[in-house]
Order: sequence, then C-alpha cells, then structure tokens
Amino acid sequence: MTEFSRFIDLLSQDHCGYSKEGRNSKNRLKLPRKQFVYTTSPPMNEGCGGFINLYDFDSNELLESLDIFRGARIHGIRYSLQNKTVIVFGGKLFALVSFNDSEAALPRLKLLQKSNEADWIRDAKFVNNGDYLVKLTSHNKVIIEKTSSEAENVEVQGDEQCILYCGKILGEDLSQLTILAGTVFGNILVWAASPSQQDKCLFHRLTGHNGVIFSINYDEVSRTIISTSDDRSVRFWSLQYEDEVPNKLSLWSLFQRSKIHPKHELYGHEARVWNSVIIRQNQCDSGLVASLGEDSRICLWDLTSGKLVSKFDAHPGTSVWAAVWDSRLQLLVTAGGEGSTRIWNANHLQETSCRQLQLTEDGQVPRLVIVTSTGYYHHLVASQLGIIYGWDSHAQIWVSLFQDERLGNGSVLDSDGRTIIFGTRTGAVFVFASGPSSLELLATHQLEKTKIYSLHLVASQQQEFMACLDNGRLLLMNVLGGSESPPRAQFILPDGKQRWPSCVLATQNRFMMGDREGSFHLYSTEKETPLQSFSHIHGKNGLTDIQSDPNGQHLYYTGGRDGRIGLWRLTDDQNQLELLSLTNTSLGWIAGLRWIDKQLTYLAFQSDRFVVWSSEQQRSLMQVPCGGGHRSWDFDVTSSGVTFLFIKDRHIYENRRPLSAVFNSSLPGRCGGHSKSICRGRFVGFHDDSPLVLTGSEDTEMRLSRLDRRSAQSLTVITKHVSSVRALAVKELACRSAGTWLCVSAGGRAQLSVGLLTLSGQGDRVHVIHRDVRSHFLRGWLRRAATNKPWIHGSDQLSLIPDPETRYMDVDVVDRGDSNFHIIAACSDSFIRIFDLSLEGGRLDLFHELNFHNCCVLLVKVVADPDGNTILFSAGTDGRLAVWDVTVVEEDKAMEPLGSLSIHQSGINSLDCQWIDLNRMLVLTGGDDNALICTKVEISCERSLLRLIDQQKLFPHAAQISGVALLGHNLCLSVSLDQRLILWKREDTRLTWLSAVCCDVSDIQGLHVSAGATKTLSKVLVYGQGIQVFEVDDDSLNIAHTI
Repeated sequence: MTEFSRFIDLLSQDHCGYSKEGRNSKNRLKLPRKQFVYTTSPPMNEGCGGFINLYDFDSNELLESLDIFRGARIHGIRYSLQNKTVIVFGGKLFALVSFNDSEAALPRLKLLQKSNEADWIRDAKFVNNGDYLVKLTSHNKVIIEKTSSEAENVEVQGDEQCILYCGKILGEDLSQLTILAGTVFGNILVWAASPSQQDKCLFHRLTGHNGVIFSINYDEVSRTIISTSDDRSVRFWSLQYEDEVPNKLSLWSLFQRSKIHPKHELYGHEARVWNSVIIRQNQCDSGLVASLGEDSRICLWDLTSGKLVSKFDAHPGTSVWAAVWDSRLQLLVTAGGEGSTRIWNANHLQETSCRQLQLTEDGQVPRLVIVTSTGYYHHLVASQLGIIYGWDSHAQIWVSLFQDERLGNGSVLDSDGRTIIFGTRTGAVFVFASGPSSLELLATHQLEKTKIYSLHLVASQQQEFMACLDNGRLLLMNVLGGSESPPRAQFILPDGKQRWPSCVLATQNRFMMGDREGSFHLYSTEKETPLQSFSHIHGKNGLTDIQSDPNGQHLYYTGGRDGRIGLWRLTDDQNQLELLSLTNTSLGWIAGLRWIDKQLTYLAFQSDRFVVWSSEQQRSLMQVPCGGGHRSWDFDVTSSGVTFLFIKDRHIYENRRPLSAVFNSSLPGRCGGHSKSICRGRFVGFHDDSPLVLTGSEDTEMRLSRLDRRSAQSLTVITKHVSSVRALAVKELACRSAGTWLCVSAGGRAQLSVGLLTLSGQGDRVHVIHRDVRSHFLRGWLRRAATNKPWIHGSDQLSLIPDPETRYMDVDVVDRGDSNFHIIAACSDSFIRIFDLSLEGGRLDLFHELNFHNCCVLLVKVVADPDGNTILFSAGTDGRLAVWDVTVVEEDKAMEPLGSLSIHQSGINSLDCQWIDLNRMLVLTGGDDNALICTKVEISCERSLLRLIDQQKLFPHAAQISGVALLGHNLCLSVSLDQRLILWKREDTRLTWLSAVCCDVSDIQGLHVSAGATKTLSKVLVYGQGIQVFEVDDDSLNIAHTI
C-alpha cells in the first residue's frame, strides 16, 4: 500500500466492459494507497505499488495479487483484448501479464515477461492484431518490438528530442502510428512514427499551455484532443479539414491534412489537473470529459460546448489520480491518493436539477412541507391560511385535503412518514394518517390556550407525542387519546432563552431531549426535572437530532448546529449519560441524522447547500443548492429513490434522485486511508487473525484499520487534534474489560490527547468505541469573566490559548497501578514533560519537566530493568542518548540523567533496546547520519551509572534511517527512506546482513513490530506515505510481504 507517483499515464480507453448479464452491482472497491484502476471483463485490474491486483466486481473480493515491480510503482496498465494480455509499466520497468478469465484456470494472472528499459515508459500498446508491441519513452522515442520472433527492435526518434511528461499512441497498424506527446515545456507534439525512418514527420505543434502537460487523450468520434496541464486548465483541440470526408481518411492522412485549432480553454480546478476521461453513454451521446484534479475534484465538461456540467469532490483531501469509464455498466471508477477506489453511477455524475411544484391558488404561501412514505399523496404542504395540500403525482397538481384556520402561521409539525401531527398557536393538536386515497384525521387535542412551541412523536410505536407549552412545560400525551385523555407524564426544561426541545428520543421510561439552546437532557417519567443535563454541549444554536445505535449497547448519537457529532452511552441503571466523544465534522450545520444501509448519515447545511454526508465513507453523497437551513424541508429515502423537499422564495421545490445515484456508489466501510503522510503507526491487536493498526497522520486524524489480504478496512476515524498527529502510545488495560486499550496521541500545537479504545464483535461486525478521557494543551485554558445569564450552567467560560511553537515528537506510558499512569512526552522545545493521568478521575496534569538536551527531543522510550526500576531513554537532534531513572518522580525535585552517550552526528530517529543480563543492555539506534549503531551499555540505578561497553557502527542504507527493531533469536530490523527493509543477525554488537526487501511505501517514517501467529513469526508494520505489513520468520530468516 503506497502513495501514487506524481508522473503518470493512467488509463487506456481500449478496454472491454462488463457483460450485461448479472452485472448490477454498484459497490465500491478499495485498497489503501491504490494507484490505478482498470476494468476488464469481468474482473477489475488495479496497480498498487509494485503489485497488480485482480478484483471481482460482483463480490468485491480480491481474487489474485501478483508482485511485479518489487520496490517500484506501477504507472500504467493497458489491456489487449486480442491476446488477453495486460501491459504493465512503471518508470523504466515493463512487464506483460497474461489474463485468463476462466474460473477453472488458476492462477488467472501470470507473469510472461519482465524487462528493464533504458528510459521511462509513457505509453505502450499492441498493434497489428498483437504482432507488434509499441512503446513510447520519455525522450520522445518509439520502440517497436515484434512479439513472435527475436528480431531486433526498431527505434524511431522524434524530431523533437525533449522530455515528455505524458504521451498517447494512436493507431492499430504500424503504418498508421501517430504519437501525441506532451512536453515539459507545455507543448503538444503530433508526429508520425514509422519503422521507416524517412516516413517520420512532425505534423503539428500545439502551444497555449503555461505549464507541464500531464495527460493527453483523443476522442475519435468528435476528432478532439483533450489535454490537462500544470496550469490548472483543461483544453480541447479540434481537428478541422477541408476536402475529404473524415471517415474515409486514414489516421495519418487525417492528422496530416487537418488543421488543429484551440476549441476550449477550461478552468474549473483550483490546483493541477492530472488526467481526463471521455464519458459517452451511447453512440448518439455528444460526450462528456471528466477531468481529475489535485484539488480532489472531478469536473465534468460538455465535449461539444465546453460548458461545466458539474463538479464534485470525489476523494476529499487528496488528489484524484486515476479514472476509467465503462459504457456498458454506465460506471465511472476513480482512484484517489487516500487509497480508495470508488465507483460512481452515471446518475451521480451530473447534478439533478430541482423541480418547482407550483402552488397555483392565489394568496397561498407555503409554510411547512413534509414527505410521507405511505399513502397516495407523498408530499404535503401547509399554507399560511391553514390549508393542507397533497401533491397528486399523476395529475401534477396540489390538491386541497384539509382546512382549519388554526393551522395557519406559527404551526409546528412532526411525522414518522405514516403519522403526521400538527400543533398550533392556540394549543390545538391535529393527528393525521396518510391514507391510500386521502389524508385521514385521526384525532384532535386541545391542550391549553397557549402556543405550542414544538411537537415530537415519540416511543417505539409512535403512539405518544411530546408537546412543549410556555415556560418550558412539556406534556407527554397519547396520540389517539383525545382532549379528555390526561398526560402520561409532565416535564420542565431548565431556564433558558429558548425553552423548547428540538428533538426527543424515548427509550423505555427514559426520554432524551435536545433543546434549542444546544443542551442535552435525560428525563424519567417519575420526575419533572432532568436526571442529568449537559449545558450547551452543542453550542448555543441548538441540538438538532438524536439517534440510537441499531447495534445496541446503549449507544446514542447527537448532532447539532455547531457541526459536531456526539457519541453517548446510557448506563445500565439508565440514570446517567456518559459522553464518549464529541467530533467536529466541519460540515457547518448538522440538521439531522439517519441510519441508511447500516451506516450513519449526516444531513447538513453548508452555506446555501443541503448535503448528505456518509460518516463511514467520509464523503458527500448528495448536494442540493437550496438557500440554507432556515426553511421548512424534509428528506426521505425509499426503495424507489431519494427525495429532498424544501421551500425557497415562497415556492416549493423537489429534488429527486435514483437510489443508486446516491448510496450505491461506494462499498461501506472501505474508504481508503489518510490523505497525507502517516507519522506514526502501532499494532493494537488482532481481530479474527487480522491485525488491527492505529495510525496518526499529518491530516490531523487517527484511524483504526483492520488489515486483510492487501486491503485495509477503516473501523473508525478519530478527529481530536487541531494539528498533525506525530506520536502514539497504545497500552492494553488489564484493569478493564477485554479489548480495551489506553490510547495516547500527541502532536502539533502542543496538544496531548488521551482516550480509551474498546473493540467488540466478531467477523465483519466490529464495533469500535473511542471514549475521550482528556485533552491537554501546553499553555492550557484561560478563564474569562463570569456571565450574568442565569440560564447558562457553569458561568465561568474558558478560552483556549494554544502554543503554536511547540510540538510533541514522541510519547510513552508508565503504568502506576490503580488506573493511574505517567505519560512521558518528548517536546520540540528541548523539554521532556511528564504528565499525571487518572482514568477514574478523568484528570491529566503536567507533573514534571526534565531539561537536558538543549535541542529538540525526538524520542522517549520507557523500559523496566530486572529489579523493577523504570528506565527512560531520551534522544534528540544533538545525537545524544540520555538515560534516566524515573522509578520515583517527585513533583518539585529536579532530576538529572544517569548519564548520556554521544552516539550519532545528528538526530536519532529510531531506538530499540533489550536487556542482556541484570545490568547490561543492548541499544540499537538509527539516525539522520545514515548510521545504524548497535551499542552495549551497563546501567545501574543504585550506582547512578551509565557506561559504554562496546559499539558497532554501520552505514547500510543510502538515506537516513527512520526505524529499527530488535527481534527475538538475535535478529533485528532496520528501515530507511531508501525504502529498504533489512534483516540482520546479531552476535553481541556485531550485525550481519541476512536479507532485504524493497518497500512500496515512500517517505518511510518508521516501523513497529508485533508478535505473529507463532513464536517464530513477527509482524512488521512499515508506515509513511501509506502502510505495508511484512512477516519475519525466525526459522527461515526471511522477510515475506503479507499486506
């Protein structure tokens, strides 16, 4: 799993689509750090690092994986239908892979040929029915090979001997070979390549781009060249001819006799444009062009007019590297830099316009709208004159169904899709049911002669409703009880400026309420006042929705207008709510929560748009420009489609889309990984023999992923940090239930965060809960002046003052017993800080500071000696290694290290250690000076002694060493930015090289080792621009790639 290469020639359009028989799956496939997606018939090929992976579209399973370019990236995949051969190239490496689509023939992928070329390959294809193989290289040279003999290759050098960043080979015959080449100078060269040197010529030189050409495509139907560039533009070039009918011209004659003119210069991206894909749903379609940008967007352009049809964020936070269109399945497959491969239905690509449902009666102004899931009229609207209209979808008109002047201005409503309930300014309540032919009035209630501020259908069977009257008084009434029926319970909201609930959820005899003040309350039917209240937990603009977790475990989600999602647990006695996490979604205004297809979906308003957001896929599923959230609206999902109904400018609008256009464009739970480099990775444990990995990244997120067969399923995303996550420490808690880990993370802005990670479930049903314990900022919180508003609980307000200059570089944890811990952090301001953590009290305080290095401290590591003392190792950019005795730390007492050793010339990036006997220890370090140093020292806490015994220094890597590890059986590992993982045999301090493998991960930040399935196996996690897992066998002394 690795990051994409910058210089790419991604996809060929000469592919075979899927058979129409039984191919109705619209799911998404994903492998973290994917590079290329390519459809064949019927599976899908994908290049990931140096591997080519074969997926089945129906089952979304990885069928086979073939390691072709170990340590190098695949830049392009081309499929030849004639001889069922896959062309694979990347850099100077080239390979041919046979593909057998028969299920009986295994393996389906077989490496036929592999070669190392003299130059980078930009494009390749078979011509003359597979008799010849043509390659285009980076120096504008064409190499022609005869596939059936050992004949000498023919090379055709273009007149312009310049560097190409992209290229396209056109023509199916040697006599018609035409090259489209994009140069580093922003020119497009069109020239003829022939085995006969005298026939080569430069047809055209196209100028206009102000940057490097990243891709060139050619549409044969419209005779249009499409180019994308570093200058953020997409350009269409039109072939114009005068004499002959173009269909009668050969390819050479067409380009030779035509004049190529700029047709459109298009700007829709905010960054570089990597590639483009031609989309044509049928032969009569004029066609669209999908451009793929570094800004994570896909822009759709009309091929004829150049008009921007639509644009959307396909892979948020990262580049869209690759795409291919399958006209038979009407699917666009895209791959992004975060590692996901997504499938977009044709209906999703173009924005669906909103249809106005005109209310024709004079003087009628719509006030409230609702979508029903049953009955003849699926849309209802209440006007300012108290008339309820139903939309007749057959006659396409609004029909008056009920009228009462009390239902005019100031009314409120709620619905569960079947039952509709209205509350009025005069205290009247109307209960309706959506019938097969009309709207049926079930009951009326007259509560009091006062305004009803809000109304909510509650209880599992929706047989009760909650009405809010003046002064925060709440009545729980039976829906069909009538005016004579007394309330089953009464409640009162705490004092506030807007004392009415905005959402209510019932669970047995407990009621959870969110109010217009952003507070969250728990009520019991035996008591009017709240059992528990969380004041302004969702800001001051309101809590909008409460949803229970369908997996049980007493978990509940809340959403608010502050854009945050809260996760809560109800205690077993149902008298207390426990806040587990409060996550900022950056969506602006969360208006509702829905469980759709077993995934939590957010309904939000961003500026003037209504957004449907998938929490698992971490992307927008649907966007509708509606004017914002201050309006009456409703959203409904049925098997027939998705409907968004809203009022804008006193008019009613409907936006309706097919279900496949919204929810079936991705496989839930498989959404790629981090959008930026991974700074730290740790094994957490195993789930059904699949390793669980926690990673922290520069994108400020932490992810817990389950790795299996070259894929990573993201189980949860933790967004608690305001800057990059540079340090992680994970410790399994024996004092808690099985499957609970203490998770300490730290990074930029001097932020330290502590949480509890709990896993439960078996198989594919994995339930992950991350509970926030405490966060600490180095400069802490400043207390502001107290407020004089009595309805705000906790009048002392806090404001955060972060330290933008200091960052935490590493953390480790010391268990002090009784749920108490010391967290030791390495800081960039030269201090080593010790924090005191109490899980029971939820307390995290700065306890002590150690100052020795006078430079940035890069590493801290805690070990216990045979006598039970706690030893701390610290290393900094000065190349010194300090050893401390932190068995007893007194808050006000200064501490000095036992000693220090100057080991490296510069920073120490990685460290591992093992005890040899009672006093002697082996320390393995790797640094910025490319040195791998094995040091034997003597450590004694009683004598305050640190003594160097022996040392060996090696320079086995070509770049700085970012990770080392000491294994059992006298083995050790080292990994470097040169992407080599080396296994060593250790004899005392002497290291002997055993084996090495090339990693597909670039910009390697480190490694982590965990025990494997047997005593002789070790799992090795390498992380950087992606993650990769290896397995080391102590018996065979070999490194094997697993994920």
